Amino acid sequence: MPSATRMPSPASPLWPLATVRIMFGLMYLSMAFQKAPWIKGPEGQPYGWLYGYLWKEINHPTFGWYTALLKGVVLPNFAFFGFMSFLTEIALGLALVLGLLIPLVGLGGALWMLNIMLGSYSIPGEWPWIWMLLIAPQLAFAFSRAGRSLGADALLARALANRFAAGKALPWWTRYIV
Repeated sequence: MPSATRMPSPASPLWPLATVRIMFGLMYLSMAFQKAPWIKGPEGQPYGWLYGYLWKEINHPTFGWYTALLKGVVLPNFAFFGFMSFLTEIALGLALVLGLLIPLVGLGGALWMLNIMLGSYSIPGEWPWIWMLLIAPQLAFAFSRAGRSLGADALLARALANRFAAGKALPWWTRYIV
């Protein structure tokens, strides 16, 4: 029985954050499959609603340079960027669900959302705070190493620790990936 004078441990369990991490992974997978190459959008273009959304970003610019990038680079190469968007969201989704390389994936996901925010911020009906609500948890996943709970990063961290304990040298960057 805990004593009234004893403080609880400052360490918190990671499983609640891991649960949110898995939900974010499922969200990415859902978004990816809405923009899959075989899904035709209302404009008749592949990649679901992505083409129409890019036009919303162009018609309601947040930054002129970003609009120029969309018009001059992304739209003329829509098949490439649509497929890369699909692959990126599949990779982020699978990694978050599996808890694999979460420090990297959390930062990558936050940057991915920042990229989308740059174009979407001024679209009528978009709630500006949604971007902070999509970015902040991914930073929390990265910096808390949320893949070490209910994820493959726990296995990788243990394997790296055993290797280090056995006196085997590890590359300097391994401490940042799990």
